[in-house]
Amino acid sequence: MTGLRDRKKHALRQAIYDAALQLFERDGYDAVSVATITRELKIAKGTFFNHFPSKADILAEWYESTMMTSLDAPLPPGLSPAQRLVERVHSGGAQASKAPELWRAKNAEATRAASIQDAERRVDTAFRDSLRADIQSAVRDQVWREDVAPDALADLVITLATGTWREVMVANRVSDARGLLNARLATLLQLCRIASEPSNN
Repeated sequence: MTGLRDRKKHALRQAIYDAALQLFERDGYDAVSVATITRELKIAKGTFFNHFPSKADILAEWYESTMMTSLDAPLPPGLSPAQRLVERVHSGGAQASKAPELWRAKNAEATRAASIQDAERRVDTAFRDSLRADIQSAVRDQVWREDVAPDALADLVITLATGTWREVMVANRVSDARGLLNARLATLLQLCRIASEPSNN
């Protein structure tokens, strides 16, 4: 009996999550209230709040799930260290850019929603760990200079990537993202005195 109750609870939570995201994308995050979501599903507001403390918590879950999925995706074989780093940067932003309204809403809400800030921290930590592992491997294999600081470079890459994706999403220039990121990352890697690598394009 407990198993069935848990499955029903999980199914309802998923239905709320899915419906909210669809409404956010269709009508815009600001235009969709909790009342809009509950009317769509024919449930009480209290039922919504039993599963999500606020609308922002749905954005936080979407962002973390999307980014963690992209980080877990395997990279193509045979990439150089620089190419691996670039592809990791592209994969996260490309996934999020499939839902530009959600991405813009997440950025707008992040300054006032603790749940989004927490999700961003967890994603940044996972992203940093992934980048650091690639950088350490490249340094250890003497592909990159031994004086490259993995933590510092990983932090710089995250800052550059986050800023670039925010810029292209706000300006509605998603098609420019890959070119901008490639150029900026190439400059960063050169400034970090990393050995010459094959083209990342």
